[in-house]
Amino acid sequence: MTQPAFLQLPVNADEGFPQAFRIVVDGGTYGVTLQVNVAEELLPTPGAPAGTDNRLDAILDLPQPGAFLVGTLTRDDVPNGTVLLRRKLVPGLVYRAGELLLTVQSMQVAMRNLGGPGSYGSQIVAGVALR
Repeated sequence: MTQPAFLQLPVNADEGFPQAFRIVVDGGTYGVTLQVNVAEELLPTPGAPAGTDNRLDAILDLPQPGAFLVGTLTRDDVPNGTVLLRRKLVPGLVYRAGELLLTVQSMQVAMRNLGGPGSYGSQIVAGVALR
């Protein structure tokens, strides 16, 4: 069996999270949403003076205890849309999502990109392919 050809998703991690965009694959229109969930105890201290809480500068390798990426893939060109996949994502696994396959190769998210844009070192490499 041959490996499917994955097309890289246009994730721009510098735009921050959550993040949503549309893609067209084989004539179908799909919505992709990526959301990072982080336990409160891993978050920086609110209102801490600059330089006093190094968690603000942390880059999270996902998934890890208390932090993970949730991906949602919808088919948008059908009446009322259809959710094909919504789940916690793990690098290297291939997920079935209707007529598509979804995979994520790497997930690093900077704390500063949670809810805000900027070039802080976040990187997500993901792709889709036809089943």
